[in-house]
Amino acid sequence: MAGGNYVSPEAANSPDAGGEGAAIARVLVADDDHDAADTVAEIMRTLGCEAQVAYDGDEAVTLARRFRPDLAILDLGMPRMNGYEAARRIRAEPRASPLRIVALSGWGRPEDRRQAAEAGFDLHLVKPARIEDLEELARSAAEIAAQRGA
Repeated sequence: MAGGNYVSPEAANSPDAGGEGAAIARVLVADDDHDAADTVAEIMRTLGCEAQVAYDGDEAVTLARRFRPDLAILDLGMPRMNGYEAARRIRAEPRASPLRIVALSGWGRPEDRRQAAEAGFDLHLVKPARIEDLEELARSAAEIAAQRGA
């Protein structure tokens, strides 16, 4: 990133970023590929976020109700409920703070992207995830968490 305004996700999520007891960014990762979900969640934790994992769309919706994430990273082709429907249901839940929903999928055709936008996704990334994209997502989640914690 160019410019002098870069703030690392770790710094953005640190208690010093927002004073005593600043809110930690909460990230929900959902993918039926357990290794992929666990890896993305671990990277988000390394970047200073609190991350929870779901392995299908139905579990993602249930976990989102309880966990109240600032960011949800969802695969599109999951069993029991696909990512499109999971995003619709998560987006429909009443919230006191903003939520960013990101598709992270092997599906990257224009039709997939259109359906993702219609389902309420804010961004569509194609697997494999680039570390720079995950760092940017961690930063945006930290910004949302700061709003929530204010």
